[in-house]
Amino acid sequence: MTDAEWTRLRKLWTYRYHKYTHIIGKYWSVLTKTLYLHWLKWRAGKRPFVAIILSEQMGDIIACEPVAREVRRLYPDGYIIWFVREAYVDLVRFNPTLDNFLIEKCPGERVQLLKRNPFDHVYNLHISHRKCKYCPEDPVNPTADAIGLNFDNYYDRGDLLYIFSQGAGLPALTADPQMYIPQVVQQQIASRKLPASPIVLHCQSSHVARDWPAQNWNRLVEWLLNNYDYDIVEVGLQPVIRQTNPRYINLCGQLSLLETAEVIRDARLFIGIDSGPAHMANAMQTTAILLLGKLFDFVDYMPYSGRYKRGEGITILNNFGHPCAELPYDWVPEAVAQQLGQPKLA
Repeated sequence: MTDAEWTRLRKLWTYRYHKYTHIIGKYWSVLTKTLYLHWLKWRAGKRPFVAIILSEQMGDIIACEPVAREVRRLYPDGYIIWFVREAYVDLVRFNPTLDNFLIEKCPGERVQLLKRNPFDHVYNLHISHRKCKYCPEDPVNPTADAIGLNFDNYYDRGDLLYIFSQGAGLPALTADPQMYIPQVVQQQIASRKLPASPIVLHCQSSHVARDWPAQNWNRLVEWLLNNYDYDIVEVGLQPVIRQTNPRYINLCGQLSLLETAEVIRDARLFIGIDSGPAHMANAMQTTAILLLGKLFDFVDYMPYSGRYKRGEGITILNNFGHPCAELPYDWVPEAVAQQLGQPKLA
């Protein structure tokens, strides 16, 4: 057997190992969670037992927070549970309009749980056919299918909250999203003694098509440090900025989701690409400059509801028809000057 053949064989059996251990774990998880849900339903008694299903992504969950308030309005005495992936559980854990949450292993598990449906009402905010890479189940949302909502057209029909609420069978919602930050998280950020009212940057998303070049971000930070007295804080998973100036603070990979939101809340200005932290800035009512561009076939799209959609405290830069990577550099300093005043070197 050649080295190439051995490599292919090893990759095949590694994949199969992960696939079958995942599927076995899924069915065990379905069993335990089904029992748990039936126990919760029994504990809820005559209260309507209601599920909200939006397990990912970060920005989607933050944008669709008003769904919880709408469902609570519909069922003021209901027992309301939000299905969520483990990575995003803190986005719903402290929501006072919810009674509980359920950590979803994968979309295949969700299909199996809903087949054993103990719920009186289910509001599924997912679009059909977003499958687990290991499971055979194909998740479908008949309500979204009935209004023709799919991955090819969803951004043509409005912001995330507006379209996903309709896909769940709710009215088209337009409310301002909120985030719920417990006091302990606020204290954790306060203990870091960060500079007051910094400029907070988020430079890299989970999808390269949303990103702006690293050289542009570094050029921008150099310009900001030379022309304004604000400190610069970078948040996210991996730093993009390469800067030794003590007024630049790298917090990438050091913060939880809620800690990131708390840092953004305290910002004088948030500058970022279309990402989860941008939705945090909207929910925290932080003034922002957001860099957008052509995403797949979507050219002129608006992800944000609430104040950003109304144009309050937001400058959106979009070189229509071009990806974010091709957004002219000079547009960003010009937008900063409009928010912070003319630079020192102007």
